[in-house]
Amino acid sequence: MNTNLPGKFLKRKLSELNSALFFAEGDSLFKLPNHLVTEMEINDDGEIRFVIPKPAQNIEAFDKEFPVRLEFFKKGIAYRLKIQGKGFIVEDSAEMEKWLSYSTSRQEKAKNESLLMIKVSVQFVDYTGNISGSFPSRLKMAGMQLTDWLFSHKNAPVSV
Repeated sequence: MNTNLPGKFLKRKLSELNSALFFAEGDSLFKLPNHLVTEMEINDDGEIRFVIPKPAQNIEAFDKEFPVRLEFFKKGIAYRLKIQGKGFIVEDSAEMEKWLSYSTSRQEKAKNESLLMIKVSVQFVDYTGNISGSFPSRLKMAGMQLTDWLFSHKNAPVSV
């Protein structure tokens, strides 16, 4: 686990994974729903911006700042990232328009549904990875052999 990653390294790893589960945490009465995020921007200040579908409730019911957890992973890639930080609901329409202008797929998504922009200020990064695929298998096999060895003598007579 590495919690102090350089910005360029983090940016590269996040772009390779390119999808995350978004969790709004905290003890607020109304929380934003969990969501799969597939398009995001990462700037040099350690901020991640993305959009989620706008919830049915009035936006005023939600906290404007809240704790956030993002879990980045991709099948077949030997590492994962968990990011914790402070999330902000971005209400500035100019920022939303700027974000949408970078991609036609983003613009199409905005035409089909109402979106809400979230900005996450990264505070903690948990990078876990580069574990050889055979190591967990060997460890599991050793554990099974040990269990078999310890408990295989169930029917053996016990002398007191």
